[in-house]
Amino acid sequence: MDEPLVSVIMSSYNESANEIEQSIDSVIEQTYRNIEIIIIDDNPANDMLREKLNSITDSRVHVIFNEKNIGLIKSLNKALEYAQGEYIVRMDADDICIPTRIKDEMQYLLESNADLIGSYVTLIDEHGFVVKSTMKLPISNNKIKRYMKWGSCVCHPTWLVKREVYKKLGGYRKVPNCEDYDFLQRAIKEGFILGNIPKVELKYRVRKTGISQANADDQYLLRDYLAHCNSHGDDLSEEEIKKYLTSQTFFQNKKQLEKYHILKHEIKNKDYVVKAKALLRMPVNPYFWKDIIEKIMLKVREEL
Repeated sequence: MDEPLVSVIMSSYNESANEIEQSIDSVIEQTYRNIEIIIIDDNPANDMLREKLNSITDSRVHVIFNEKNIGLIKSLNKALEYAQGEYIVRMDADDICIPTRIKDEMQYLLESNADLIGSYVTLIDEHGFVVKSTMKLPISNNKIKRYMKWGSCVCHPTWLVKREVYKKLGGYRKVPNCEDYDFLQRAIKEGFILGNIPKVELKYRVRKTGISQANADDQYLLRDYLAHCNSHGDDLSEEEIKKYLTSQTFFQNKKQLEKYHILKHEIKNKDYVVKAKALLRMPVNPYFWKDIIEKIMLKVREEL
């Protein structure tokens, strides 16, 4: 049976020459051969990156250079417009695929009758050193739905998705730093079946200076808001999400979260008097209890 075409979509911005070369090579060298790779270069000022992308000779790789920076969400939606495959694979430009990733995921998706799947990952740092050999995630659709309240349960750069899912949901919405979480929530509401192959298929790079880390508080608060609204059956529009991010409630929550970070810092780094005061104030902060519950649930999630 002929292999269906799989479109791998990526957006590049500020990766090193070595990182993007490793990333692209890990896709080119896949054992699943019927692929196309759509790369959106979203950093016109990065001459090194542009030169590296221009040097690719594999005919399956198609690079589109943005005239100006438009951000990850618009770049991914742009890649989807160019993609021709029946199936869409997500990939970040600094991560590394296991050689059998696409073949394994295609087989698993078809056998499990799922619409969108991911996999376990190995966490690596900026230098490629292993931080965590295996990060596990819920395998079944029911468990993914159950634990989505405490974070995304299908790692975005591991996704293999039927094209019809992206078409039905209209691609990614403008949900800063939470576009994947929002997409999964909407996919669940539409009745699509999600899953994870219980095997590491990707080396996922974690950066101390990455976009997600730099905007960690905003990302956390928005995810918490989306989860809360979803649990109450609310269908949020992009406009409502934008309104929340500029609301007094958001800034008050952010202030409380920042105070929680300060208290944690004082407990670790100050003298005993300051530690004692911080410990007394800690339980009053709402994010203390949220943090404890989330850590417990994420631990439970990994043990499933």
